[in-house]
Amino acid sequence: MLKFFQPRPLIEQSGADWILATYEWALTYFDSEEFFCRSRLVQPSNDFFPGSVDSVHAKAENVFQSTRKYAGLSHWSMQLQAPEQFQNNPHPQLNLARIERNSAENLQALNAELPLYFSYNLQQTRKPEDLSASFAHLMAQHLVVQSKVTPPGGPDFFVEATEILAIFMGFGVMFANSAYTFRGGCGSCSNAQANRQAALSEDQVMYALALYCRLKGVQNKEATRFLKKHLRGSYKQALKQIEKQSEGFNKLMKFGAGSS
Repeated sequence: MLKFFQPRPLIEQSGADWILATYEWALTYFDSEEFFCRSRLVQPSNDFFPGSVDSVHAKAENVFQSTRKYAGLSHWSMQLQAPEQFQNNPHPQLNLARIERNSAENLQALNAELPLYFSYNLQQTRKPEDLSASFAHLMAQHLVVQSKVTPPGGPDFFVEATEILAIFMGFGVMFANSAYTFRGGCGSCSNAQANRQAALSEDQVMYALALYCRLKGVQNKEATRFLKKHLRGSYKQALKQIEKQSEGFNKLMKFGAGSS
């Protein structure tokens, strides 16, 4: 009755089902205890990215190290190189029995013959949110490569699934604010080279972010505090859609039943 008064879902059901499946995949293979017990919703604030810097590379290094910490990968051997020094060589395969992340930084350091090298887009240092999201996405890609597990949808969905994995690690606000569905603006105030190259749409990111916050019990005010204003309505819309998918949501919550 009066179906036109029912709220419109933020994303198509097939897309929502895929994100739920990708969260289940992430909880299965990428440390559900870290997710439920220690991961935090990373915000673009001095509380999460403290410190002063005196150069472009120092700024990138600061964002990189903070992102690495919140991703729970401080025990991995990683090194950030300036763009002019970076050589994109094949990365070593770490000897991992299982993927363990720990933002509390109390895991034994993983030593490798060569570290995992990262670099950055110089233009993107002007937009730390984009830079952190880009680093988080690269780290998520390394997690999947090292784990040798295939994401839902198969290899063709590697880029999209690793964006979901980065949001699962706590970087949803950073991804939402840098999704750039709209890229307008005058030539003097818009720098396309500084933008993150997004694989997911804003709406898909908002659904994945809302799912993270709902699973973690993050209050709406905290979740939307640093979101761009035009995204806050989408966040509420995503929550309503998730409420209607109780079976899939409750399945994910069971992963946290044994966490303390």
